[in-house]
Amino acid sequence: MIRVTSHNVILTSCLFYLSLIGLIVAEEEGEVFTNCGGVFDEPNGVLHTPNFPGPYETPIKCQWLIRAPPGKKIIVYFTQYYMKDSFFVSAYKAYQDTSTYVGRLDYGDGEIKWGQDDLLSLVVYQPYMLIEFDVNFIGNRHVRVINHLLDVYGFNITYEIVDANANVSKSTCSVSTCSYLGDCVVSANYTDFECQCFDGFFGENCQYGPFCNPEKNVNFCYNGGSCK
Repeated sequence: MIRVTSHNVILTSCLFYLSLIGLIVAEEEGEVFTNCGGVFDEPNGVLHTPNFPGPYETPIKCQWLIRAPPGKKIIVYFTQYYMKDSFFVSAYKAYQDTSTYVGRLDYGDGEIKWGQDDLLSLVVYQPYMLIEFDVNFIGNRHVRVINHLLDVYGFNITYEIVDANANVSKSTCSVSTCSYLGDCVVSANYTDFECQCFDGFFGENCQYGPFCNPEKNVNFCYNGGSCK
């Protein structure tokens, strides 16, 4: 028979704590995955994390460089963006690498964080836009909703290069404007954005479904409230 004492509990707790530290350190000190990112100078394109919408390898560090010709600006649309942090955006007048550049401007104090910044679109008027994705371990870095987005990691966003004086007040969308119940998609010519709702949900913003359906007079709100 093994006699359990407070010393046993303390020792076990210490060993468990040390093992957790070891796991975290081991993960952070592993080989960094860098087979991602790239240089983009086409008029429009898609940027996504490896294996989207599945999990990506960690630790990971990716760089996407978008280059615009003179008289143009760069617009990134956060169509399917599920990150809470670890997403960095900067613009440059001239750029060779992260140590050789001219006129750096960081957006969102360098790191774009969920809930603190406008995640519909981002406009850069400089000829170079650098997006960096730097994650040591996956952890709690993703926006998720029960039943539909539990297995979605990273992002799948779009960009376009347009004239510097072009109108950018498009009606765009994102995972939040689609009520977390659909995917925001853009047309091939980047003129229209719309929410493609998951099964069982409908509406311009996927705001109606099993518990809120005006067509069937289903409303979970009381006292005359309107549901969505």
